[in-house]
Amino acid sequence: MKNKLLSSLVVLSMILVLSQVASAASDDLGVILTKQSPYPVEPDQVVDIEVSLQNDGYGDAENIIFKIVPENPFSLLPGEDETATFTRISAQDHVTITYKLYVDKNAISNNYDLKFEYYGRGDTVKKTQDVTVQVEGKPKLILDEIITTPEQMQPGDSVTFTVRIKNVGTGSASFMEADLTSDSEYILPELSGGSDFVGEIKPGQTGEAIFVMSIDNSAEYKTYSGDISLSYKDDSGDAQTSSFDIGMPIRGIPIMKILSAKIDNSAYKVDVENIGTSNAKALKIALVQNGEMIDSAIASELRPSKSKTVRFSGFSYGQAIVNISYLNENNEFFSEENIVTISKSAGSEESGGDGSTPLVPILIVVVVLESYYVWRMRKKLKKQ
Repeated sequence: MKNKLLSSLVVLSMILVLSQVASAASDDLGVILTKQSPYPVEPDQVVDIEVSLQNDGYGDAENIIFKIVPENPFSLLPGEDETATFTRISAQDHVTITYKLYVDKNAISNNYDLKFEYYGRGDTVKKTQDVTVQVEGKPKLILDEIITTPEQMQPGDSVTFTVRIKNVGTGSASFMEADLTSDSEYILPELSGGSDFVGEIKPGQTGEAIFVMSIDNSAEYKTYSGDISLSYKDDSGDAQTSSFDIGMPIRGIPIMKILSAKIDNSAYKVDVENIGTSNAKALKIALVQNGEMIDSAIASELRPSKSKTVRFSGFSYGQAIVNISYLNENNEFFSEENIVTISKSAGSEESGGDGSTPLVPILIVVVVLESYYVWRMRKKLKKQ
């Protein structure tokens, strides 16, 4: 009887021990992140997650239900199963589960917890555990707009460049400094006008860098090369740089001025100078009287500070118009009229003379005086 009772106690003890071992095996499960690809993952991207459900106990874990519980900024891709079931996980063994998750585009750079639940069939309490997934955005900078003041740059100008920089990436660019340089000696920064501190530009935002550059009077009409360099730190604190090539168009304006206009021998001579800052192309100078073009002259171009002399024939004395038409470097057409007076004295349209004393009026006075003297002498002789 005693032996039978003892055997029963031994069997009951073994059942209790095995039950405790199985329970301990369930309690000894743990979740480990074994792979994240890409690492780190950017917002608005898909990340592959691989986790291991490890049984660190000395008994088998049976009928285990494993579930992922994604929270913002993570979401499970369509078609992915959130729950996995395992009939047995042997002692000191593990199983591997993989998921594809989408990271919200508005997620900021950070380490995020990814939550999992697991339990055995019949368990009244679910066990939860988190793994850490690293999300790190990357800034991507573009030149959104460049505004110059004045809008059209000319030689001799002081120009303000307002450069708008947009971050179309997923991470912030902080502690940003910007520099503007030109490969030409004709375009130089005024004092410290070639550098500017921008600060931080978050994803989707735009920052401004302002530069002040001086255009030398000797600069030619052309597009000069420039470079905008940006130095900044990304969300991980690493130093980054970006560089952009830009063009600096120096346009200038042609300005035509009549220096002198006078009769020279049998021609009406007109001197025209380009006092502007760019070439005048397809230059045409015409003399118009009584609504008709009397004569004209054409030149392919007239460069700044250069002059051209034209001679007109077939004119009449009196009022006339010197018409000057030309194209600028953008092929825009300009035409201007200058009213002049052509007189028998050598004169220009502005002063009425070339600085010399008019000869015809003086000769008339001399003739009158001489005739009066001869008349007086004859009258005196008759009286005698």
